[in-house]
Order: sequence, then C-alpha cells, then structure tokens
Amino acid sequence: MKHLLLSISLLLAFNLSFCQPQVSVDERFELTSIVFRLTDDVAFVHSNPANYIKDIDDYFSGFKNHELIAFVKKTMYSKSVLDISLPAFFAGDIKITKNGIVWTDEWTTTFELYDTLPDSKKWTKAESNEYLRLLNKFYKDSKFHKFYTAHADFYSSIEKSFEDIAGQIDTSWFYDFFGKPYEMDNIWLIPTNGYFNFSVNRIDRDGREHHNCAISGIFTDSLNIPHFHYNTFKTLIHEICHNYNNPICKKYENDLKNVCDTLYTFVGKWLSEEYYGDPSAITYEGFNRLCEYSYYLSHKTFTDSLLYDCITTEEYKGFIWFGEMLHYLNIFETSRELYPHFEDFVPQLKLFLEQTVGLMENYYLPKHSRFRPIVVATYPACNSIVDTTLKKVVILFSKPMQLNTSVQKVKDTTATLIPGKWEDIHWENEYSYVIPLKEALKPNTKYGFRVSEFFGDAIDYFGAIPYDLIFETK
Repeated sequence: MKHLLLSISLLLAFNLSFCQPQVSVDERFELTSIVFRLTDDVAFVHSNPANYIKDIDDYFSGFKNHELIAFVKKTMYSKSVLDISLPAFFAGDIKITKNGIVWTDEWTTTFELYDTLPDSKKWTKAESNEYLRLLNKFYKDSKFHKFYTAHADFYSSIEKSFEDIAGQIDTSWFYDFFGKPYEMDNIWLIPTNGYFNFSVNRIDRDGREHHNCAISGIFTDSLNIPHFHYNTFKTLIHEICHNYNNPICKKYENDLKNVCDTLYTFVGKWLSEEYYGDPSAITYEGFNRLCEYSYYLSHKTFTDSLLYDCITTEEYKGFIWFGEMLHYLNIFETSRELYPHFEDFVPQLKLFLEQTVGLMENYYLPKHSRFRPIVVATYPACNSIVDTTLKKVVILFSKPMQLNTSVQKVKDTTATLIPGKWEDIHWENEYSYVIPLKEALKPNTKYGFRVSEFFGDAIDYFGAIPYDLIFETK
C-alpha cells in the first residue's frame, strides 16, 4: 500500500510539474522577430509596446541594410505566399551557444521537414542554412546580446504578468474534450510581435512531441508597466488547442481536402487577408476555433454579448459558417456516448461542411456581405451626368460609421480625382460622409474616387466593401 501511495504521489507530482510550462521572453524569439521587423514588411511591423519598440528602432536603425535583412526580403518575397510563421518557427529551431547560433539538436527542425516537401512556398534547406549563416553575422555585428540583456528587467515583468494568466487555465478540460492530457512545455512571450501568435510544436529525436506556443499581445501602461489585453487568455487557449487539433486535421487531411478546396473558392479572398493562404486553414484554423470556443462555452468565459461579437468577427474573417458550426457541435456535446472525444466527431463535421457548400450562394455569402458596411446611395449617383456647378459629394453608408476621413483614387485611370476641399470634409451624421468641392468642375470630364475598406463601421470596425464612385460632367 505504501508503494502504491508513493507511486501515485510521484505520478501526481510529475503531472503537476509537467503541466507547468516555462514562461519566458526568449532571446531567440526576440532576435528573429526583430530581424523580420527590419524588413519593413507590413506583416511584421505592427509591434507593441511603444517604449520597447522605440528602443528597438533606435538601436537597430543602422542595420536595415544589413545583408541578412536583404537576404530575408529577397527570399521571403520569392515565395508564392508569405509565411508569417517563419520568425517563430526559425526561432524555435535555433540554439544560441558560446560558439555561435546553430540549428538545435533537440528536435526535428522546420527546414528538415520542409526539405521533404516539393512546395514552392517553403524555404529550402540551402536557403535556411544561408539564413543561419547571416543570422550569426547579424548577431555579432549588432551586438544583439547586449540589447537583450539591457532589457532583462522589462522581460522579467512581462513573464510575471503572464504567469497569472496561464494559471487560470482549466487543464482538466483538455483531457475531457480531446482524450489527451494537457501538455505545454514552453510559452514564449514575444513583445516585438504585435498581432500574431503561433503554436510551435516539434518532435524530438526520441519521438516525443513537445508542445509550445509563442504569444504576443503585450502592452504597457503610462508607467511602462506590462499588461495583457483580455484577448491574451483567448489567444492562449487558441494556441493550446492547436496542439490537439493539428494532429487530428493531419489524420483526416485527405478526407477533407475536396470540401476544403471547394469552400476556399468562396472564402479564400477573405482568409488570405488573414494570411491563411491555403484551403487547409478551413480545418487547421476553423476546427481549432471550434475547439477553442467550446472551452469558452463550457466555462462561460465571456458574456453572451461579447461571445456574439467574437463569433461575428470569426465569420467576418472568412469562416462564415462558424456560428452555425458551433451550434452543430452541440450534437457532439449531447452525444458523448457515441462521440467520446472531438476526434470521433470529425466525420460529422465533414458532412456539415459538405452541406455548407450547397448553401454558400443563397445563405452564407449574403450573410457575410451584411457584416460589412456598404455604400447604399451617393450624391451624385454613380455613372450620372452632373452640372459643373456641383458643390459637394455625399456618401451614404448602410451602418453607423467611425468618423475617419479617407478616400483613394479609382483604378480607372481616365477618371480625375474630385477637387475636394479636404480640410472641410465632415460627417453630416454617423451615416453620411460629405466632401465639399473647392472649385468648379471642368466640363466633359470624368471624375471619381474610391470608398475603401479603411472606412469602418462604428460597432464592429468591419471595413466597408470598396465602392468606386464615378460620374461625368456636362
């Protein structure tokens, strides 16, 4: 009996320690994130917090023309789809030693996996090795470690703040939902990264899988004290779910390929704006959101109003069947004797998606269009002929709008941008955007401008469906 109690105690101690991930601002992730920030690509420059980013820009401003940055830009843009996970994946695959930066020997690296795939979107082994060579040079040239150690206190305060968030997770839910225990080796915090978060899982040389995630969303207050947005907990649950969902999606990838390819023809234009440039995002990301939101529903994490807003945002991004699929998952929740765990229900989700295809034209696409504000009327009317004495242009939107003021040129090069009195443009009310004209229009001339997606509604901030207003004068 004593031996049994000792075994149980050791098992519980092992599980407790195993479930406690290492939370850190890792030098490897700051290094690679800063390198990609220096490329000035829009995907990598939206960083927080402001004071820390100013330190980065001040310290590294002289390295924007470093040969590493030139190489990264050239290689990155030679691929058909930008892979925004590259900084996190490369960071997880290197090790900083006293003799330089090397590929880790702890697990199979990204480029080893990619080198077996005939995929033009991925970096080759040769490209990855050249990146590593130049990364070593950049690390030495910039004296990067000096910058990193100078911010040790700041990194420590971030780590302490996040440990409180990680401690709120109900780890038992993952076993109940997926049939596998909660596992997380590392939570890497990346203050350099503004928008994106990643699951960085690897298999070591002994075949053991290591679950890790890289989290951003770090802000500071007026005293430069770190804090996390409420979405940080949501992000953490999302990335943890990837540990379980990704292997399931891999298992069913061939079975789901046709329906994902078909659905992507409808929604790919929206998903690609979120950097989901492949049809497999419908399962790897869409199913993952399904798991993530199941956690919120079971724990009443959000109010009904906030949950509705979150679901609507997912639909707006391109997963336009998400709300209906979440309701459909109730069949799983109420039939656990038939479907003990999420993986057992995936064949039914395939049938759901196949039914979704048939409803795209008459239901889901019109539903998506209602999320975004549209131009419902203009003065003058589009394609109308007007007097040269026209005094103003008015744009009427379908929803209450944010009070931003921005227009663009139309793609029609034969149209002249209207001579707006830009300093006096204003909102007549929350629906009507008014552009006074500063001078008389020329006769027999085509005028126009574009209402762009930068016009967002005041409630959900969804960008307007672009609209070209073109008219001619007598």
